[in-house]
Amino acid sequence: MSQVTSKTELDLIASTLAEGKTAEPTTIREFLSWFGAQRRTRLNVQYIEGQLAKAGLKTVPGYLNRWVDSPITFELASKTDDKQDAQPSATGAPAESKHGQDASVEEGPIADDPSYRIGNVRSATAGLMWVSSNATLQEAVTLMMTRNYSQLPVMNGPRDVRGVISWKSIGARLAANISSGEVRNFMDSAKELPIDASLFAGIPIIADHDYVLIRAENKELTGIVTASDIAFQFEDISKPFLLLAEIENQLRSLINRKLNKEDIKKANADEFLAPDFDGVRALTFANCVAALSHPENWDKLNFGMDRKVFCAELAEVNKIRNAVMHFNPDPPNEDAMHRLHNISNLLGTLRQIGAF
Repeated sequence: MSQVTSKTELDLIASTLAEGKTAEPTTIREFLSWFGAQRRTRLNVQYIEGQLAKAGLKTVPGYLNRWVDSPITFELASKTDDKQDAQPSATGAPAESKHGQDASVEEGPIADDPSYRIGNVRSATAGLMWVSSNATLQEAVTLMMTRNYSQLPVMNGPRDVRGVISWKSIGARLAANISSGEVRNFMDSAKELPIDASLFAGIPIIADHDYVLIRAENKELTGIVTASDIAFQFEDISKPFLLLAEIENQLRSLINRKLNKEDIKKANADEFLAPDFDGVRALTFANCVAALSHPENWDKLNFGMDRKVFCAELAEVNKIRNAVMHFNPDPPNEDAMHRLHNISNLLGTLRQIGAF
């Protein structure tokens, strides 16, 4: 179904552009769905690049280094256009449509430039509320209070930023007895970065000024990234790692208390164990799943749960782990995060009640 959808959509877009018309914009998330994909894994990107090449199209801007709900449109590609980031795959469907989800062994960097871009932050392309330089201070303050903003850009158009007004800039001028009621008398110079700048170039600016404005390739300002946005972004990035670490440590603790080295070895072929295997510390996540899946080992756990169902859930966690540990540019989806939380909570409960 994904192949039919993507071919229909891309052919329609190519036909529209060939007639000299403008293609309708879409979001990156919707664009991925045309190919039966949810995430920009290496295999998915290879497949999508191949389909774009067949249709003679390119996305504008590129779809790899933007937040997944950012808008994109399309242009006809010329023979001299650079490839967007990956070598196209001429045949085959994306990994998710073949296997139901991302192929764990094929994850990996998908772009020639692996830098994490500030454009990957959700708010960088979420749009911008601003006031004109002729607006009154009362108007700006009301907007900031009703929207819970700490600052507002002062602009005379989507490309023309004049400065930024903030509680800090207002307070400093009121302390200096500046009482003129126009916003332009209360603003500081604006801090901005291009949308393809490294996230780490933005962090010191945000630390010093509490925000940075984001400017797209067409020179329009597309969003603002604040300290809160960075905090939420790092939470999104770090939470899967922390949950996976907790699950893995719990599994190692379970195996260490219930099984011995021989139990582990009978469930894992020698080639899948570390050459210097000397116990639970040397186990990979897949080794842990295999050890618990072995019927004789499972009996030793003395759990009143179904072995196949329990280990099938762990196998799904392992697939999520492989995607996360290969730094996929998109965070795990909501279903994956629920699965991580549920398994982590289950193992924590089992340990708390003394099951291991």
